[in-house]
Amino acid sequence: MSSVGRVVHKRLLLPLSKSLCGHAVVCRQSRSISSSSRCMSIMPAWVIDRYGSNDVLRYTKNASFPVINYPNEVIVKVFAAGLNPIDVSMRGGYGANTLSMKRDPLNIKLSGSEFPLILGRDVSGVIMECGPDVKYFKEGDEVWAAIPPWKQGSLAEFVVLSGNEISLKPKSLSHVEAAAIPYVATTSWSALVNTGGLNKDNCASKRILILGGSGGVGTFATQMLKAWGAHVTVTCSHNAERFVGELGVDHVVDYTAGPAEEALSALEKFDLVLDNVGGDTERTPTGWV
Repeated sequence: MSSVGRVVHKRLLLPLSKSLCGHAVVCRQSRSISSSSRCMSIMPAWVIDRYGSNDVLRYTKNASFPVINYPNEVIVKVFAAGLNPIDVSMRGGYGANTLSMKRDPLNIKLSGSEFPLILGRDVSGVIMECGPDVKYFKEGDEVWAAIPPWKQGSLAEFVVLSGNEISLKPKSLSHVEAAAIPYVATTSWSALVNTGGLNKDNCASKRILILGGSGGVGTFATQMLKAWGAHVTVTCSHNAERFVGELGVDHVVDYTAGPAEEALSALEKFDLVLDNVGGDTERTPTGWV
């Protein structure tokens, strides 16, 4: 639940020269599709064939082309893809057993059947083909999505998704901008609304603490909470104070200036703590809430 990683802009998918969690942006020149996706069998993609570190990443021009298996699915041509910390974790095997059960609940397939695995949870692109039951989208629609972690990801030229997993991309956003939003936005919403029970109607008198307020989830959560009228305190480094201040936070605790626990304990108690850091911060003192 920390910051969004990077956005990968793809208009001829080229080998990524830096690490998965680095600062690289990949670009490709636009190319037209001369044949229907129904006639294509392979595509370029970044894949992994086993779990491990960066050296397991492999670029291929022969990844299997996604197929519509259910009538409510669509094939999306990827214009931009976002990298998140979960992609780095999944590359190393995070959640492998749980995700395998989701992909194969009857345990019919052999172990390792998820490989070659395509990472990438954020996508923005254009629908190329629709299943017969897709009612609210059509070919040519610009869409964005947060791809479920048990599905093949967006570091490829095409991806197949359910019509329930996509929505129309805001026209005010470019594909690159749009690909930076879905996963951190849905993570923030899940934490605050589904788990924390917060919404626009009950935040006016709430005091919220966000640990790690300058990352992707922290900045998105801050903007949601301020729009709903909450009082927001965040922890961040000195270098990020101005940035989070521009988002409207009410109080900033600089964890580089001294023990954040002492500074937070001196404040009025909070109604909810959103922890984007983990580790030692999971032992939140009871005096904070």
